[in-house]
Amino acid sequence: MIEKGKKCIAQSCEKCNFFRYWNMVDDKDQKAVKQICSFDILFNEIPILKGSVDGCQQATNETRNRVDSFGTAAVDTLKSIATNIPKLLE
Repeated sequence: MIEKGKKCIAQSCEKCNFFRYWNMVDDKDQKAVKQICSFDILFNEIPILKGSVDGCQQATNETRNRVDSFGTAAVDTLKSIATNIPKLLE
């Protein structure tokens, strides 16, 4: 939305090339095709999308790190068992 008191580069939204139809989804996962200014999409929607992608990347990195540490601990445990069982059987 254009803020009150600020000017847009277009004379009116209907004549503007950036005022087009977009597939939008609201908070309740209801889809709708709305006519919205592309600048609104650029400044309002894309930062939200970027934040979501960054959050997913952070969760993926944490999961990878935990899987790596679990794998290392499992291998160390198996190595310890493999070296100590022959000693116990003697």
